[in-house]
Amino acid sequence: MKLLKYFPVIFLGLLACESPRDLTYTGPTTVEFKNDRVNAAAATFLANNTFNSRTIRQIILQDSVLVQLVGVQRDQPTEVSYEVATGNTAIEGTHYNFLGTKGKVTIPAKKSAAYIRLAILQGIPITVPTTQDFKLVLNLTGNADTKPSENYKSFTFNIRR
Repeated sequence: MKLLKYFPVIFLGLLACESPRDLTYTGPTTVEFKNDRVNAAAATFLANNTFNSRTIRQIILQDSVLVQLVGVQRDQPTEVSYEVATGNTAIEGTHYNFLGTKGKVTIPAKKSAAYIRLAILQGIPITVPTTQDFKLVLNLTGNADTKPSENYKSFTFNIRR
């Protein structure tokens, strides 16, 4: 009868000895866009932010999107390529300019992310409605050993007056 009294303590003690699960990512190394402002509440970021797009006003002057390495950090910098999709309504030199090297972003050694930065230009005339978007779609293309994530390889900036 005395042994039954200690059974819960013994049982919990055995459970505590269970080895922890290994939560280390073991899939392929990929890169992806991450909208680090998806929950931002500011006057210049509009309410329709999603994981793969953001609507911004041209008055913010600069914006960026995070490119994230999914996998083990590397001992050397990782250069990742991206391209501007065809069919955009935002025009480079009128609505935006890239800050840094267009088409490439470098994730530093021992880091997991880097930013593609844009200068947002004042190229939308005042006669354009404030609800009209000028779309800029970026697509990650990766590099020889790091492919883009299928679900997060595109990001859309919707630029408004």
